[in-house]
Amino acid sequence: DEDVVAQVPPSAKHFNVLLHTLDRMKAERPGRLIQNITRLAEHFKRRSIVALISDLYENPEDLLEALKPYNYLGNDVVVFHVLDPAEIDFPYREPSRFVDLESGEDVPVVPEGFAKQYRELVQAHIEALRTRCTEARIDYVLLNTARPLDEALFSYLGNRERLARVR
Repeated sequence: DEDVVAQVPPSAKHFNVLLHTLDRMKAERPGRLIQNITRLAEHFKRRSIVALISDLYENPEDLLEALKPYNYLGNDVVVFHVLDPAEIDFPYREPSRFVDLESGEDVPVVPEGFAKQYRELVQAHIEALRTRCTEARIDYVLLNTARPLDEALFSYLGNRERLARVR
């Protein structure tokens, strides 16, 4: 969205509230992710876990620059990159019209001339995000919308807990 739509206050018992809030979210207007990340940084006065859940259609360098203040304040930052399988695989073969859920813009697409290039661009973007996050010591998790969000989050947290025990 263009602005912060909802905020869940920090609490040891707010995970269900967080999941409920996420479940209610709807894409209604074009997003301003970088501006909102920058604006929200001032709300993190004490060390926290900061989870960014987005499709991340942003320049990786700009995104990491916006996340720097969170790291400097000692926050533990996790980036959840949410994509639909079709956004990664682009399985379309017939000419189609796509509608941007945020802007409502109608986009005609002829897949046969551009599917391979599209897949390469998406993979390069995913890899750039993963690399930049790793360099900044930010956890990067690619989430597939075919998998329930709560299941994916629990899986990530379980893996994180196992890694923390090893350290």
